[in-house]
Amino acid sequence: MATSIPEGAPSPRLCLVIKSNPSQEYGYNLHAERGKPQFIGTVDAGSPADHAGLKPGDRIFAVNGHSIIGENHKQVVRRIRENPLQCELLVISEDGEEWYKEHNIPITLSLPNVVRVSFHHSHKKSDSISQGSQKSSEEDPHNASPTPDAHWYAPKVS
Repeated sequence: MATSIPEGAPSPRLCLVIKSNPSQEYGYNLHAERGKPQFIGTVDAGSPADHAGLKPGDRIFAVNGHSIIGENHKQVVRRIRENPLQCELLVISEDGEEWYKEHNIPITLSLPNVVRVSFHHSHKKSDSISQGSQKSSEEDPHNASPTPDAHWYAPKVS
């Protein structure tokens, strides 16, 4: 059963990061601070992480379908490396995380407003699928890490 949440709740994003080959980097740095969720440090422009919608400061709550709450940095890195070509991260901005803390709602994959985001390495963005209402970052002031716009321009590769 999905968790009930108040209207206007910021949407966590389920970002599918896809590499074109195992030697390619994902293009983000994973950071950890004592007592806080693991988070995205930097995101390289044009990288698989950038295309998947990851933003610096995003808090990570699940990797490849598994909650990482209580896991150490080494365990999270191991989960990310499970598949050499892709990883799926449940993330939300720091402000979004604070909103959920204030409302005493855990950030999990079962939330009804999780937005799925992926970008295929062939330069075609897949449709974002929302299990609840879709909001742009302008409509959702609690989430400073917007999902990529569904109307991205992607040049054709010859």
